[in-house]
Amino acid sequence: MGLIGIKAASTDFNAAIAKIVRKYRDISLPEIKTIVLEGNYLYECDYVDEQGIKVILAIDSELNKSGIATVIYEHDRITNREFLNNLLGSYAETAEQVEEEMDREALLE
Repeated sequence: MGLIGIKAASTDFNAAIAKIVRKYRDISLPEIKTIVLEGNYLYECDYVDEQGIKVILAIDSELNKSGIATVIYEHDRITNREFLNNLLGSYAETAEQVEEEMDREALLE
């Protein structure tokens, strides 16, 4: 399955990045610093991980509010918040359709 991730747009490390990332990942300050300096994902999740996508959006929002530019990737291609929000909307619609179908099937039995 595919991968969605977020990186700092720059390899300049600062304490704000560490503070925000540590809210979502249980990793040390040196590990976060290495991730930033090497240009790796601050956070990544599977394409179908709804909660993980929400975390990426939260990290993106918090970093941007702190003046730190980010880049979001989908399958190693740059994407944006709108794409992730649309993806979450699609997941919600699918869940609703599945629930409706299960309700219909339960009525038939």
